[in-house]
Amino acid sequence: MFLKHKIYGLFFNIFRIFPLKSNKVSFITDKKGTFEGNFHYIAKELSDRKTKEGKLFDCYYIPKDNISIKNMYNLATSRYVFLADNFFPMAFMKFHKDVIIVQLWHASGLFKKFGYDFVDNEYKQLMEIIGERINYLLVSSKNISEIYAHNFAMDIKKTIPFGTPKLDYYDGFRKSESNKSRIRDKFKKYYPNIKDKKIVLYAPTFRETPKYNNVFDYFDLKKFIDELSDEYILFVRLHPKMKNFSDMNFDYFLNNPNIVNVGDYQDEQELLIVSDMLITDYSSFMAEYSLLHKPIVFFTYDLENYIKNERGFYIDFDNDIPGNVVSDIDQLISLFKSKEFDLTRIDKFLDFQFEYLDSNATKRLVDFVFKD
Repeated sequence: MFLKHKIYGLFFNIFRIFPLKSNKVSFITDKKGTFEGNFHYIAKELSDRKTKEGKLFDCYYIPKDNISIKNMYNLATSRYVFLADNFFPMAFMKFHKDVIIVQLWHASGLFKKFGYDFVDNEYKQLMEIIGERINYLLVSSKNISEIYAHNFAMDIKKTIPFGTPKLDYYDGFRKSESNKSRIRDKFKKYYPNIKDKKIVLYAPTFRETPKYNNVFDYFDLKKFIDELSDEYILFVRLHPKMKNFSDMNFDYFLNNPNIVNVGDYQDEQELLIVSDMLITDYSSFMAEYSLLHKPIVFFTYDLENYIKNERGFYIDFDNDIPGNVVSDIDQLISLFKSKEFDLTRIDKFLDFQFEYLDSNATKRLVDFVFKD
């Protein structure tokens, strides 16, 4: 059991013969770069800083599934290591006592179940070993420290409630109308049908239950467009796993001039800025979008199944989420026609989920971790 994790650990331990470099930082990511959002901001913050020896920091991205001489050498000689996801080979890796390991999470705030609550007993045992080796766990607020510490099998004293680095993006300029107009004009060059319509971003998340990944069996695109396309245009960003766990031909459903498929658009934060409202379900996108104080609608056609058979939540879905909840397409269309979007929950949500909203999370983290 855990053969691939043990092999990774074995190779790493061999490269431990090389000395640590005080200016070397490794970020453990995946092959697709999915977890690089927070890392990008940390690396950028370090770009002009120096160690006490006067050296500039060297940052390396280490794909967690790629065993190579270069990757093993860089990781084994790094003084600082950052994680954005569970990294099980760590249970078999013997780090130098002077290495500082910082655990982040790729989602913002607290919403659906993850980590320790979402793995079997064998992996829980690995997480308990790993939790002892990690020095710090970054969280967005002390209100969620206890649950995060539990789900990374760590002592709560290791949590540091400094915020989420990638959310530093949402400074005054980026949230400004002028920046939104700039992004909108960029899209209008390729999709002139946008005109002066409001942009609705539909971003559903992945389900373990295959039939519920056929999102357009429930979100009737034709009905939505027929009823609302005079005022709204729909941007659709599907979870990348959906095509692998669905029997639906998504391309067929997205072939409409009033629908823009933004699934491959690289800058997801620009999508949030340019959108006038968000339709989602159980995606952690909603925590990030709440920073913009724009309408969020939760289209939850499978809520009961999701709670009973899939992730479930740490917050009260009916009372604590920052927006309206609808369960079918008729309710959704009715809400858009009435424009009775509930914005009153957003401030309550933000107050609980985020200790700071000042675009300085990265600076706080770097000042603390690299204080020596």
